[in-house]
Amino acid sequence: MRIFLFVLASISLFLQSCEKSSYTERKVVLADSTSFYAISVEYPEEKWDKEGVMKAFFTQRYESKREEWKTGGAVYEEEQKITRTFPDRASIKYTYDTEFETTLADSLSYINYLYTTYEYTGGANGNVTVNSFTFSKDKKQVNIQDILDFNDSKDIELSKLLAETALSDTTLFFKDFVYDGLGLSYLKPDGKTLDKTKCNCDGFFYGSNFQNFVIKNGGITFYFDKYAIAPGVAGVTHIFLPWQKLKPYLLSSFKLNK
Repeated sequence: MRIFLFVLASISLFLQSCEKSSYTERKVVLADSTSFYAISVEYPEEKWDKEGVMKAFFTQRYESKREEWKTGGAVYEEEQKITRTFPDRASIKYTYDTEFETTLADSLSYINYLYTTYEYTGGANGNVTVNSFTFSKDKKQVNIQDILDFNDSKDIELSKLLAETALSDTTLFFKDFVYDGLGLSYLKPDGKTLDKTKCNCDGFFYGSNFQNFVIKNGGITFYFDKYAIAPGVAGVTHIFLPWQKLKPYLLSSFKLNK
C-alpha cells in the first residue's frame, strides 16, 4: 500500500512538473554591449503568444535602444561633450535590462508575463518600469479593456478603489503620491470632472492606471512603475483587487474561463 501511494505521489509530482514546464518553451535573450552601453532584453517564444506580440514589442525596444545610444549618435555625443567639460566626472555606462516572470492562473486558464525593465542613464538611481502581457486559453492576447468597463466615469471609480486599497498600507503608500500618480488630485470637487488647470494637461485617461496587470485565480493585481504612485524606495508597486470588488466593473462579455 505504501509503495502504491509512493508511486501515485511520484506520478503526481511528475505531471505537475510537466504542466509547469509546458508554458515555458523557449527564452530568447537579445544582448549588446559597448564601452558606452549594455543592453539586454529577454522574452519567451511560446504557444500562448501565437501572434508573436511579445517578440515584436521587445525586439523593437531592443533595436530602438541600440539606435538611440549608438556610437556617434546624439546621446553618445552629448555624453562625450559633458565628459570633455568635466574630465574628473566618474564614467557612466548606460544600462537597459529587461527580464520577465510568468504567472499561470490555472483554474481560469490565463497566463501572464510581467516584465520589469531597469534603465540607467546617469544620476544617483536608475528607473524601473513594468509591462505586462496576458493570454487566454485560446491563445489570444487579453487587454484590460476586454475585462473592465471604463464608461460612465467607472474608470475614475476604479481608480478611487485602487487608491483606497493602496492607502490601507500606510507604510508604503502616501495620499499625495497615490492621488497624483492615479490622477485623482486633478479632479474638480464633483469628483468626476478633470480640472485641466490642476494637471496642466488637455486630458487624463484614468484607464491608463490599469494597463499593467496580472490575472490571478482570486482577482487582478495591478502594477505600477517605480516613482508612479510611491516614493522611489518602494520600487515597482502593486495593488490587488479581488473579483468581488471588481464585479460591478466587469464587462458582460468577459467570462472567467473556469
